[in-house]
Amino acid sequence: MLQHFLFLLVIIVTGELYQPYVFSEAEREDARGKVVLVTGAAGFIGSHVARHCRDLGMEVVAIDDLSGGFTSNVPAGVTFLRRDVRDAESMESLFERYKFDYVYHLAAYAAEGLSHFVRSFNYRTNLVGSVEILNAAIRHKVHTFVFTSSIAVFGPLNDHLDDGAEMRPLTEKDKPQPEDPYGISKYAFEMDLRAAHDMWGINFVIFRPHNVYGPHQNMFDRYRNVVGIFVNQIIHGKPLTIFGDGQQLRAFSYIDDVAPVISRAPLVKSALNEVFNIGADTPYSVNRLAQEISTAMGKADYPLKVKLQ
Repeated sequence: MLQHFLFLLVIIVTGELYQPYVFSEAEREDARGKVVLVTGAAGFIGSHVARHCRDLGMEVVAIDDLSGGFTSNVPAGVTFLRRDVRDAESMESLFERYKFDYVYHLAAYAAEGLSHFVRSFNYRTNLVGSVEILNAAIRHKVHTFVFTSSIAVFGPLNDHLDDGAEMRPLTEKDKPQPEDPYGISKYAFEMDLRAAHDMWGINFVIFRPHNVYGPHQNMFDRYRNVVGIFVNQIIHGKPLTIFGDGQQLRAFSYIDDVAPVISRAPLVKSALNEVFNIGADTPYSVNRLAQEISTAMGKADYPLKVKLQ
């Protein structure tokens, strides 16, 4: 039911039937035979990146510690291993066994709002764990390291604007100024990855996705992604919580618009050693999102709970 709803939401919000990305023969030819590691492959975005890498013809080794992911998310046709990226010895053994061409690093503790309360855990997982993967990649001469960072590196969404300026999409030229441990850990590893490139020559591609939704999203997580939060509240019969007047604008990205771009990144020479904000640029108000989700789930007149900020 939830997967049907998410597909329906694409049609409602965009006003058109979703058209999946189709890889070209040239892309498949470039990808064929490449051995790749996908971390966080039992999670939301990671499971889809693993699927698209498989569809490109890559040999995919998928790892996850299952602290937030589910084995049911892992696509068929990949090698799945339960591993913790913080375990340096385990990572070294993995890289010794498989000669990876590319690494797609998506494993993370992604509850941004809670990161203030689990600071040590946040940094051990999102920063130290990432460094362990990168160290192994450097030692074993991985060609390209693809890292999924976060739009959280920019901090408050309007702080990049001059006083009185109209809201606009964030660009790669905007200055990161993270305000919470989650965003700080992501930006710190971005900088470490750049330093590793300068010192050791390992290629990187950094993506900063925002407000991604779709199948395999954990709808029972009450702390991240407003789409999931609203669905969770409807499932549990609770009113949809809207902060302020609900006119805040957000752009929402369907997972199959995002994952194929991440998967093919190492194949695109012009993408190497670059940073990309990735996601939709058409904004919708939180009020409209609440209405569309309620309608898609058959709850057109679902109650709202407004909280003043």
